[in-house]
Amino acid sequence: MKQFGLYDADRVDQLAHPENFDQLNGDSPAMVVFTDFKVHEPMVIDATTSALEAENMMKRSHVRLKLVVDEYGSFLGVVALEDLSDSEMIKKVADGYNREELQVNDMMRKRQDLKVFDFRELELMTVSDVLDVLRQYGHQHCLVVERSHHQIRGVISASDIARKLKMDVSIQRPPKFAELYLSSLHR
Repeated sequence: MKQFGLYDADRVDQLAHPENFDQLNGDSPAMVVFTDFKVHEPMVIDATTSALEAENMMKRSHVRLKLVVDEYGSFLGVVALEDLSDSEMIKKVADGYNREELQVNDMMRKRQDLKVFDFRELELMTVSDVLDVLRQYGHQHCLVVERSHHQIRGVISASDIARKLKMDVSIQRPPKFAELYLSSLHR
């Protein structure tokens, strides 16, 4: 039988962090910034959860995006913290909703309205490629799907990329037609 022992920790005062070992840059494979649901449990929320409760829950846990599911666990869409903001809730109230009765399914981005990365293409991309696409579409987050299996494989987050690159990554939401029209009137 082999003999193993423990050692004194008196000379250890530093913590190892993944970013100390990763030499991440724009040419790194995109897979290093991909949150894979085969490794990490997806963050989900029930569609019937109160929108106010969801906002508080997401703020407390520092989560900016959750996948919305129905009572059977089927994917319906996503809800971002920005979708639950006061301004978004005010828009719904103006449309006749009662603020206290708003649910996540009233505020979410529906599955059929989402744009996603294909997992097979992501395997060929670099971090710079991913950032270019996120900027082009104005997305802070983007789901990654395995189309052949009809399943969501994971998610890409611009803020995760920024943190790993140790730099500011600016993603601007493209203006809506109404915003462009209004700005042209003021010229």
